[in-house]
Amino acid sequence: MEDRLITVATDHYTSAEVLKARFESAGIEVSLKHINLLQGAVSEGVKVQIRESDVEKALRLMAMWKTEREEAEKKSRKTIRRILVPVDFSDHSKSACLYALNLAQKFDAEIKILHVYYAPIVDLVPITDAYSIQVDMDINLREMEAAARKNLVRFVARIREAAREQGFEGIRIGYSLREGIVEDEIARVAKDYKPGIIVAGTKGKGEKQSDIIGSVVYRVLDRTRVPVLAIPANSAFDRETQVKNIVYVTDFDDSDYVAIRRLINIVSAFKFRIHCIHVSKDPKKSWDKVRMEALKDYFRRVHKGLNVECHLLEGGDIVQKVAEFSHANKIDLFALTNRKRGLISRLFFPDITKKLIHQSQVPLLIFRA
Repeated sequence: MEDRLITVATDHYTSAEVLKARFESAGIEVSLKHINLLQGAVSEGVKVQIRESDVEKALRLMAMWKTEREEAEKKSRKTIRRILVPVDFSDHSKSACLYALNLAQKFDAEIKILHVYYAPIVDLVPITDAYSIQVDMDINLREMEAAARKNLVRFVARIREAAREQGFEGIRIGYSLREGIVEDEIARVAKDYKPGIIVAGTKGKGEKQSDIIGSVVYRVLDRTRVPVLAIPANSAFDRETQVKNIVYVTDFDDSDYVAIRRLINIVSAFKFRIHCIHVSKDPKKSWDKVRMEALKDYFRRVHKGLNVECHLLEGGDIVQKVAEFSHANKIDLFALTNRKRGLISRLFFPDITKKLIHQSQVPLLIFRA
């Protein structure tokens, strides 16, 4: 009795042809049905049919190909390959470099340490003095660049020594020196270097605001879409410390879904628990509960088996509630999305991201909406 033809897949023409070729290379005869005879390439809903006696073998092959495809996608999935660390030679910058080294070790990534120095430019000078002033300026600029390069080389040497002491000898550490406005140059280097993350030190609670990099972290967020990991100076690095408890602060914006995928990608090398929190004056609103459940479900779809807890917190001061939650739950990392806002909004509604950058004692991972 002749075998019946069984449909094992229905796809567009190109995919059907690929599957047909793979089956035939494995010794399985294939027929394609419902092809547009005039324009085969635009056919949709093409049926891939095989003999009934070959179905078991075909299903085994399809399962194997699916596993191979998933493994290939997992390997090719974008991870952190480059880390950019802007520095101003302060203790804040050294702390940021140590955190960057730990990330680089986890992801087999390279690090570029960037220092930006500012050289003032004289726009208007008396014509009679123009030549002498230009000569003096050239000398001063060369001296400033030489001093900045000397300090940078010395700083990089200290970081490389710290890497050896921490057991990070294999990490590639490069450096770059730029002249200009700090946040603008960070954005330009990020555009060319294409880092997976920018790690920058910032001041800790109660610290003086004299550090250069710490004061520009917030402004960098307006100039690049690269995630920024802000490290408070008093957030002491310990190689044995793992990122175990992470808070994602949500305001139920559509940008959360993109940020969640990027967050999971960045922390995937660690064993962690996610606490998704939303702070409002009325946490009992039924709509907030529905939106929180949707986020919880999305976390689990992005990362199967993820341990995620969701919390609706009550309070008017979001920064204070986040700090209290952090202390009570031993949080290792904050994560949130920063949305670009207009001047009026900034004047009348204080920015939560900016407050957290200057007040948090826990590293802060910030995504740009």
